[in-house]
Amino acid sequence: MTQGLALGFERHSLYRIHRIDHLIRQSAYPNVPKLSRWLEVSTRTVERDIEFLRDSLGAPLKYDAKRRGYYYTRLDFSLPNVKLTAGELITLYLGQKLLAQYKGTSFEANIIHAFTKIRTFLPEEVGIDFDDLDEFLSFDITPLRGEEQQVARIFQQLTEALSERETVKIEYYTASRDVETTRLVNPYHLRCHKGAWYLIGYCHRRQEVRTFALDRIRSLKHTRRKFKIQSDFSLEEYLGSSLGIERGRKLHEVVIRFDAQVARWVKEREWHSSQEIVAEEDGSLLFKAALSGLGEVKRWVLGYGIHAEVLSPLQLREEIAKEAAALAARYQKPELT
Repeated sequence: MTQGLALGFERHSLYRIHRIDHLIRQSAYPNVPKLSRWLEVSTRTVERDIEFLRDSLGAPLKYDAKRRGYYYTRLDFSLPNVKLTAGELITLYLGQKLLAQYKGTSFEANIIHAFTKIRTFLPEEVGIDFDDLDEFLSFDITPLRGEEQQVARIFQQLTEALSERETVKIEYYTASRDVETTRLVNPYHLRCHKGAWYLIGYCHRRQEVRTFALDRIRSLKHTRRKFKIQSDFSLEEYLGSSLGIERGRKLHEVVIRFDAQVARWVKEREWHSSQEIVAEEDGSLLFKAALSGLGEVKRWVLGYGIHAEVLSPLQLREEIAKEAAALAARYQKPELT
C-alpha cells in the first residue's frame, strides 16, 4: 500500500496536524503538494494546516528551499498531548471489548479505523495497563444474530439511506407467517437489541411505522426517492410500551407474581419505565406494568419457569398455560434411549 493510500482514509484536521508533525520529525521534508497528495486534501487545506501548526501551536517551522520541504529548527518542540483520565481510558477499553463481537464481520474494518484515529491523539505512555485489565475483566456478549456479512451489508446500505432520507425497497422474510414480501420502507432508526439489529421505519405496505429485523431482510435496493419523517414520530413513544423491541397493537395492564426465590433479582432492576413493584408478606412480589408486544413478555416470564405466574391479562395467562401444558406433555412421553 502506498503512503498516500495509507494516510488518505482519515482527513480530520487534528489527524492531519499529527501526520504532518510525524513526517517532519522523520526528516521527510514534506511540502504542500506532497502533503496534498498523501493526505488526499486540497493544497489550500494543507496551507491552513501549516499555518495552524506554526502560528497557533508555535511549531518552529522553516522551509528548506534546497530540499524543497519543511523542517523543525528545534527538536524540543512537541504537540500538546491529549489528556485522558483513568476513567476515560477504561471507558475506551470497555468500548473496544464490547465492539469485539463484530470481529470477522464487515464492521471490523471501520472499528479498527475508529480506534486507530483515537490512538493517534493519545500520548505514548498512559497511566493504566490494559493488559492488567484483561486479567480481571471479561465479557459474555450476545453474538450478533444472523449471517454477519449479510447483516453488515444491509446495515451499511441502511445507514446511507438514513443519512440521505431515502426510501428503500426490501425483500423481507416474516418468520411468524413463513412468507417473503416486497416492501417500500422509509428508514427512521437502527436499534441493536440483544445481539440483533432492527430497522424502525414507515412501511408503505402497512401504512404505519413497523420494526424489521436486519437478519430477515433478504435484499435491499435504493430507490432515490426522498422522504420526510412523520412530524409526530417519536422513538421514545414508539418503543415506550415495549419490554424490549416488540410492539403490539393494544396496551395491556400486565400483572405477574414472582415468588420469593426470584423476587430479590426482579426488584433489583428496572424492566420498564411504567413498572410498579408491590412486595407481598410471603416474600413474593407483584410486578405491574403497561405493556404491549405480549410475545416478548411471554418469553420473559417463561424464563423464570414455575417461579413466575401471570395474573393478567387473561390472554397472556392462557398462552402461558398452553405452553406449560405442551411442555408437560412432552416430558410425559417415554424416555428416549
